Amino acid sequence: MDQDIAAVSSGPTGCTFKNECYETRIADKAYRIYDTVGLNEGDQGRVPHWKAIQGLYTLIRRLDGVSLLVFCMRGRVRENSRANWCFFFDLICGKNVPVIAAVTGSENEDFEYHETMKAFNQYHMFPRDIVPVVSIFGKNNEHRTKYEESQEALRRLIEKHRRPEPWSKEKDQWFSQIYQNAYELRICFFAKTRLEFNTKMREAFDEFIRNSNIKEEDFDMLTATLIQAEKNVAKSKLFYRK
Repeated sequence: MDQDIAAVSSGPTGCTFKNECYETRIADKAYRIYDTVGLNEGDQGRVPHWKAIQGLYTLIRRLDGVSLLVFCMRGRVRENSRANWCFFFDLICGKNVPVIAAVTGSENEDFEYHETMKAFNQYHMFPRDIVPVVSIFGKNNEHRTKYEESQEALRRLIEKHRRPEPWSKEKDQWFSQIYQNAYELRICFFAKTRLEFNTKMREAFDEFIRNSNIKEEDFDMLTATLIQAEKNVAKSKLFYRK
């Protein structure tokens, strides 16, 4: 972005709690880049909080389409990396949007392209390409050159791998499909029965509605979407046993 614009944190709890949009230009083309909430360690297997539902619903209603996913990570590939990959690539974008990986913190660690790609593949994650990113100038600007080089490398990958036309879907149908995919992929929590899944998701939606001051027309639309999503799940033949 060529400026300090997004909140960052080196602490254990992170600082991105909602989806933020930033506008920029790359190779003289306008881009909207969304910094999204991810699934942190231990979140896999848990019912999403109503704020997560709110954030996802609000994000989808804002999007006109998705051209590229940039999977950001630091250090080695971990189990929750796979959960995040599935959440955005499989669940939200239905495997229709390419992914590149940005490995941050490369000013402190040696980056091995083939070893990193192998690690991704072992978790059944297949990015189109990987770029190491130097995140800081460092004291006395000792990392500045590598910082600028990695910045340009990331921009080139964005230009190279983005879809020429953004992938999109009718918004309510999109949200309904995500609901169904969440059940089939078992990403948000491990429901043993369809009824348990629908009940817990209903509870999350109800809490979201109570706390969001949602407009009446949006409430009606969300309710209709939820009902359709539950019907889609009901058609599923999947049933998880202990």
